[in-house]
Amino acid sequence: MKQDKSTSRIPVAIQLLRLGIDGLSAISPRLAGRWVYHLWFTTHRFAEPKRETHWREQAQQFNLPHKYGPLAMYSWGEGPPVLLVHGWNGRGTQMGGFAVSLAKAGYRAIAFDAPGHGRTPGNNSTIFRIIDAVNVIADEFGPLKGIVAHSFGAMVIARALRTQVIAERVVCINPAAQLDFLIDSFCSTLAIPPRTRAAFLQRLEKHYGSDIGIQISAEENVAGLSIPALIVHDVDDTEVPWQQGQRLANAWPESHFMQTQGLGHRRSLRDKTTIQKVTRFIAEGDTG
Repeated sequence: MKQDKSTSRIPVAIQLLRLGIDGLSAISPRLAGRWVYHLWFTTHRFAEPKRETHWREQAQQFNLPHKYGPLAMYSWGEGPPVLLVHGWNGRGTQMGGFAVSLAKAGYRAIAFDAPGHGRTPGNNSTIFRIIDAVNVIADEFGPLKGIVAHSFGAMVIARALRTQVIAERVVCINPAAQLDFLIDSFCSTLAIPPRTRAAFLQRLEKHYGSDIGIQISAEENVAGLSIPALIVHDVDDTEVPWQQGQRLANAWPESHFMQTQGLGHRRSLRDKTTIQKVTRFIAEGDTG
C-alpha cells in the first residue's frame, strides 16, 4: 500500500502518540485528556551539536541550588550580567552564540538549563518552575543589565518581569505571545480530538485556574512595562509564526520589532547579524 507523503513526514513517535490518543479517546475522552495533560508538561532532550559543545567548553560550568533540583549553569566573561533564557525542550548552550558575543563586549553572559531540561534533573516542567528558576538566578547574580530569551523563554521572562525580575533591556527572539497559540499548536501536532482537548483544558484550568491563559500570556504581562525591548522574529519561522512576535511588540510599550528572513525558528540563535544587533541593543539600546 502506498504511504501518504504528508503522513510519512511526521516522526514515528508522533504518529504512535496520535494513534494511542485517538484510540483512548474513543473509549474515554476523560482518560485521554489526563494523558494529554501529562504529555503537555513532559520535556524531551536532544543531542548537543558540536557548536554548542564548543560554546559550553568556553564557559564556566557550575550548579545553582534550586528547590526543583540543582540548575545547570553556564557563565562566559566578566562584567554586568546578561541572562540568556532558552525555549521549551531547549538548553542553555543553544544561547552560546549570544554568550560569546556579549562576553567580548564586556558582559557576563549567564545561561542555564531550566528544570527538566538539558543537564538539570527532571523529565517534566512547568512555566512556573522555570519562572522560579529565573527569579533565583536574578536574585543571585542581579541586577541584570539585560535578558535575551528565545521562543517559550519570552513567555517565561514576560511573567518574571511583571512579578519580580528587573532588567535594563530585554530581547525576545521568535517569541510565543499567547497560551492559546501554544495549545492550538500542541493539539494540532498530536491531532487531539475535540472532546479530549476539552477534557485536557478542563484539567489544566482545574490545577492552575480558569484565568491561566491571562496569567502567563506574554502580551498581557508586558503591557505597561517601561523596560526597552527588541523583538526579533523570522518571517520563515514555521514553529512560531512571526505574527506572535508582532503581537508581543504591539503590546510592549517600549519595544522595537525587527523581522529577519530565511532563519526559521532556531538558526536565529547562531546568525551573526542577529547576534551583533542583539549585542548592540543590550550595550547601547541601538535598534538599527
